[in-house]
Amino acid sequence: MRDFAIVKSIDGQKIEVVSLISDACLACNNIHCAKDGKSFHVLNKKNLPLQENNIIRIGFPRVLNGILGLISLFIPIASSVLGFLMTPYFAQKFEFTVTPSTEACMVGIFFVVSALVVFVISRTDIHLKQPEVLQVM
Repeated sequence: MRDFAIVKSIDGQKIEVVSLISDACLACNNIHCAKDGKSFHVLNKKNLPLQENNIIRIGFPRVLNGILGLISLFIPIASSVLGFLMTPYFAQKFEFTVTPSTEACMVGIFFVVSALVVFVISRTDIHLKQPEVLQVM
């Protein structure tokens, strides 16, 4: 996440911002049109000088984005391996024979399900960490 926002209010360490709709908003001097957006809180770990109505760049640290990217790549691959290893268990439970095609189907099913789970989680507003102020524009 690397987006732009407008500082709505500052109350000590609590910084409430409203995200800008698009990059086109940066060229616009009318900041009131973006106030209809959803407001949320950000962190100012760099202690940048902020004032109300400042346009800021927000996002997560690059290291965190890299780690989340690796996790989202690792989970479907690990699930595929798990699907391969669980094929004999499901074959015994649902009474079918283990063949290379059933193993491939199980790998595919586990991969698709885990990839869908990663996709759905990445599209929600659930974040383990609050975004940070990266730059004052």
